[in-house]
Amino acid sequence: MAIGRWKRAVRALFPPTMIDSDLERLGPKSKDSISSDDDRFWRDNLPPCDESQLIETQVEPPLFQFSVEDLVKEVQIKLQSVVTETIYIGSGANHFGLGMRLADDRALVVRISRYDVNSQRLYRPTRDDAGVSRLERMVGAVEFEVAIYNTLRSDAEVKVSRLLFHRVPVRVTPNERHNHLMGRELFVFEKADGKHNVWPDNEDRNLKILTQCAHMRAALFNFCIPWDFAKSWLPQNSPNPKVFPTEIVPTREFAISFLSAKVEEMIKNEGDMIGWESDHNVVGPIAAKAKQSLLRVIPVILPVEGDQNAFYRFVLEHDDFGIHNMTINDKQDVTSLFDWETSHIVPAILSDPRLTVWCDLAVDEEGNPIISRLWEDMDNERRSEFQGYAKHYWQILSERAPEFISTVSAAKDARHVWFTLKAWRGNNPEGYFGDLGTWADRRYKELKGVSRT
Repeated sequence: MAIGRWKRAVRALFPPTMIDSDLERLGPKSKDSISSDDDRFWRDNLPPCDESQLIETQVEPPLFQFSVEDLVKEVQIKLQSVVTETIYIGSGANHFGLGMRLADDRALVVRISRYDVNSQRLYRPTRDDAGVSRLERMVGAVEFEVAIYNTLRSDAEVKVSRLLFHRVPVRVTPNERHNHLMGRELFVFEKADGKHNVWPDNEDRNLKILTQCAHMRAALFNFCIPWDFAKSWLPQNSPNPKVFPTEIVPTREFAISFLSAKVEEMIKNEGDMIGWESDHNVVGPIAAKAKQSLLRVIPVILPVEGDQNAFYRFVLEHDDFGIHNMTINDKQDVTSLFDWETSHIVPAILSDPRLTVWCDLAVDEEGNPIISRLWEDMDNERRSEFQGYAKHYWQILSERAPEFISTVSAAKDARHVWFTLKAWRGNNPEGYFGDLGTWADRRYKELKGVSRT
């Protein structure tokens, strides 16, 4: 297919804002082309691979490589239809995204993990602090995400994507490793009407989108999580701690345990590894001291007055709530909220109302609307424009979920600890946690009126 004709075909199925920048560089990957030796695999650009060596010697495939042809076959069998077109949309930190068109004209979005549990270079049979293996944790994450789709699909305002089928990653024997898909998690969704990352150059249209986003965020905050759902899944996904010393119940005592367990999990004993193994960082004396300061201040900063049920009930967090994870049609109707892979359950005081558009529409510790993550050359006119968007979003959100205001204001110190812990990216643990420890000592002194010990 000529490149111009191919571009038109791509845009007919997935509009320009859905197409990753790598798409045009790679060219089309149709069902016919993937059967050749040159095209039947997609891979990341790292690490490099001599594909002729791969095919001739049948050595283990490079990291992240998989057979698109096998994937198409699996989708066709599951959906009982022929795939007529396959398009590479893009890739994130953990997954590849593909678009498919079926012979019955249904459009699909396919998400397949980059990580293959059958790769000898990636598989680690170790267990975490909860005694759970990495594979078990991955399977649990898939099952949690599926449970979210099933639980929320009855809520008309939280417009979750329609999941058609999924598969968890499976360990296979060496003789079975010719099928490189079985070790990867797989999700297949029906593509909702519209495209993602829509932000028109029109204030009224943007306000319409923001109003719907606020309605959806309020509905998610107000959603009453079934008790068995919360108890089963709260320890499952990061950034939540994996082990709790107390029973999982929506109380202040559990919230103290929750935050303390997060600190204990991140900052172990002096000399222990901290962060990612590849960073080669260990807990130093400053971080170890900060840990004790945080454990001391946590019971003091959680609110004891006010509506305890409202503060400590469990809520479901999307954790990446923004127009980049929504489909929005030409009428500015939000038609789906997708990419729940980082979602988790938290006490309501730790819920995050932030919405990502071109920047973040957020609230400060007092519950006032602000903008954050501004782009470098953002001028005053644009700042004022987006500050107005933040006010509109928060006004609608607070009307639909008034408890958000009192919760954010009452728990500002606990939220500071939680979001600071979440934001750490592995750099300079002594400096980062040292600063947080200094803050914890100061707040303890202010709240308790005692000297530093």
